Amino acid sequence: MAGTVLVLAMIIFPRTLWVPSGMVKRLSKKKWFQNHWLSGGYLFGINALYFGTTICLLFLPIFTNIPYLHLVLMFLATIVSIFTWSAFSTAWTGSFKSRLKMALTGSSFYLILALIMVIQWVSVKPLYPNEDTFMRALGWMLGFFVSAVAFSVCFIFTAFLGKRSARV
Repeated sequence: MAGTVLVLAMIIFPRTLWVPSGMVKRLSKKKWFQNHWLSGGYLFGINALYFGTTICLLFLPIFTNIPYLHLVLMFLATIVSIFTWSAFSTAWTGSFKSRLKMALTGSSFYLILALIMVIQWVSVKPLYPNEDTFMRALGWMLGFFVSAVAFSVCFIFTAFLGKRSARV
């Protein structure tokens, strides 16, 4: 609930969001970054890297006795992702149509992940006779929800919260 309120506040008041200026300067100086396909592909790769790193780090609480470490890790991953999306949005310049292409390409990692979750959720079958598949189905459903929210927030941040340019 707190994460939802935080993300909504960042969307409503984007000017108050701190953006990593070093990352923005480095990205905006790169000539290839202004191509919507290359920058979208780069964002796709960063989203995949962050997701993979977070999944690997979520195995850390198995080996420690630190309670709620997984919640802290997921919260930090969300914050890092939002700052990265905000930096991408600030550094990228171009037409609104190209910005939409870049945002859709970059955030499509989470859309693909959401589609995989839906397919798995719909095709849940018992592994052995009389198995209750409720918890597995619930896990796939929650995975879909998280992936869909990540897609939406990434798309909104990168497509609509950047520098205003000519709407072509």
